Amino acid sequence: MTRLAKMAFFLAALFPAACASKSTTSAPRDVSFVASAPLQLDVASIAVDQRYRSSSTPPNVEQLHPVSPASIAERWATSRVVTTGQRGIATLTVLDGSVVAEKLPLKGGLTGFFGDQQDTKLKARLKARLTVSVPGLRVGDSTTYTADVDASAERTILQSATLNERDAAYMVLMNTLARQFDETLSAEVRRSMSPVLR
Repeated sequence: MTRLAKMAFFLAALFPAACASKSTTSAPRDVSFVASAPLQLDVASIAVDQRYRSSSTPPNVEQLHPVSPASIAERWATSRVVTTGQRGIATLTVLDGSVVAEKLPLKGGLTGFFGDQQDTKLKARLKARLTVSVPGLRVGDSTTYTADVDASAERTILQSATLNERDAAYMVLMNTLARQFDETLSAEVRRSMSPVLR
């Protein structure tokens, strides 16, 4: 077998593996907290204070999607918290709600040419503080409880991914972030706010 024939055989062996269709799974289209039992707080109302302001420029990408970490925080406040009291207020302050797209270095040579490499890493962060303020029995008195959360998640995307597949990867990332945010903040609420938790 000539050297050229050997090379052709080698490339033919690689080509089907490189061109094999990727298995795709249905990605969630939204974020929901309906499966979690509500947190019942002895307050009259809950508010969301959006302190985070997206730069709206690369490498940030949260502004390009209908679901963002900031919108996840708002949905958590309205769907996970139930107000059961006659006075007092709970405030969820969003301090960071960024999603950054980081370009990954690609390998060269045959591995880079035929291999389906990861070219993008998405990094999401949702940092917030839940504050509950309840007035005391005397005028001017109040008691404050706080619970902090700093959730983060990452996901890489293949170089060959289509626009729809990249959008799907983003939504999987948002659901992962939402789950971590919910689990961490709910645990903190139960730990630090037991006097106002029903």
